[in-house]
Amino acid sequence: MKILYFTQFYKPENIAAAFRASDHSQIWASLGHEITVFTGWPNYPTGRLYDGYEMTKLAVENIGGVRIFRSASKIQPNTSFKKRIEAGASFIINGLKNLKHDSPVGTDYDVVLVTYGTVFSAWLGVHYAKKHGLPLVVEFRDLTYKQMIATGSPATSFKVRAIKALELSFCKSADRIVVLTKGFRDDLAAEGVEPLRITVVPNGADLVPCNHAWNNCLRFGYFGTMGLSQDVPVTVKYIGSLAKKGLASSYLLIGEGAARSEVESELTSSSQGFLRLMHGMPMNELERYYADVDMTVVSLQKSDSFAGTIPSKIFQSFARGVPVLYIGPDGDASNLIRESGAGIVLCGTIDEDLETLECFASRSDLAEELSRMSTSAINFMEQNYTRKRMADQMLLSLVGAVKNAN
Repeated sequence: MKILYFTQFYKPENIAAAFRASDHSQIWASLGHEITVFTGWPNYPTGRLYDGYEMTKLAVENIGGVRIFRSASKIQPNTSFKKRIEAGASFIINGLKNLKHDSPVGTDYDVVLVTYGTVFSAWLGVHYAKKHGLPLVVEFRDLTYKQMIATGSPATSFKVRAIKALELSFCKSADRIVVLTKGFRDDLAAEGVEPLRITVVPNGADLVPCNHAWNNCLRFGYFGTMGLSQDVPVTVKYIGSLAKKGLASSYLLIGEGAARSEVESELTSSSQGFLRLMHGMPMNELERYYADVDMTVVSLQKSDSFAGTIPSKIFQSFARGVPVLYIGPDGDASNLIRESGAGIVLCGTIDEDLETLECFASRSDLAEELSRMSTSAINFMEQNYTRKRMADQMLLSLVGAVKNAN
């Protein structure tokens, strides 16, 4: 098949959307499919163009057998809602200019795949597919209207209703819809989207060798986006409670995002000797830090609107044999961790959570339990969530969309 893939983020960017798009594209290319990606210039999350790149209006490169068109856009740090909107809007505006009738991107494709996590690449891809009468698959990595509600926006507000209407319009335009969790499927079905058109294809990750030396005094790590959704400052309080009782020795946070400044303030305004904060870095540089922690922390705001979300950090951690401490709402993520047997789930009140956490951290056989969890994590990923397995499932939806169109 000839597949045109719209995604705002792509390799070498260090973000889940880029990992998923890049890995799937390269797997499909290795199977003989012709993959063309329309994306932006790599700059996330710092808002600085990656070394080795010089932005032009439109350029083409080849990575792993995948043809990649990079379209110009405004790049700036991902530190506020306003800046994200400006960057995304410029991606659409420049994309429209670069996708005119004489564009080298062309129209000779069997199917268009658009990934939705930011609205901008999805809008551009949906517009392009409709304009040229091409079969369309829309992949929802997040449901933005649910995120907005979870982070404090009233469900009846104009902006929530507008985003919800836009997301549902994408569903209406699509021949097939892919979501990352069962919760997302249920949310869309509840809004009238035909369930038979929705396929669940979770995130995944391939195993990465990682040597661990488990400890009886826990070392924690948080690796990823520090946005409002993740509620990272609360995790500092949880780990701080353990540190005061001598049950945790360190908490390393690596990443960028809107809530990072609050963590920085916590670090400078108090004597948090257990706490260490570093800026985001490429995955190859991050690898050694996975080996330096006993558990990674994965957190979400404790809102029912996030119950259907599974952060990709869980898969990345499990693939390296690192158990997960999950702090968030009960739902798809907590069920995944319980099923894996490779982590601790904290979905209650603060007092309930701390009691559970302290009980775990006080175990006399803690090092042995962490080792057992590590083995369970690796087996769980190998049996259920390899990138190849997920890419194959995704390909079935693309083939289905083409068949429906014919």
